[in-house]
Amino acid sequence: MINIIVNDTPHLFRSDATLDLIIKELKISENGIAVAVNENIITKSAWNTKTLNENDKVLVIRATQGG
Repeated sequence: MINIIVNDTPHLFRSDATLDLIIKELKISENGIAVAVNENIITKSAWNTKTLNENDKVLVIRATQGG
């Protein structure tokens, strides 16, 4: 298991976890989000191949509409 920080909250995941798996395990809706790992934006097409390392910091930002 490895520790991954998601939006400033630590979580434990298996060592071969991909970004896609983490998003699914945390039940985060994929619609309208942007994801960065260690301050680098990861395109949605790369989520299933982007593996994470101990203490990586994942930031999930949801687009909102306002007026």
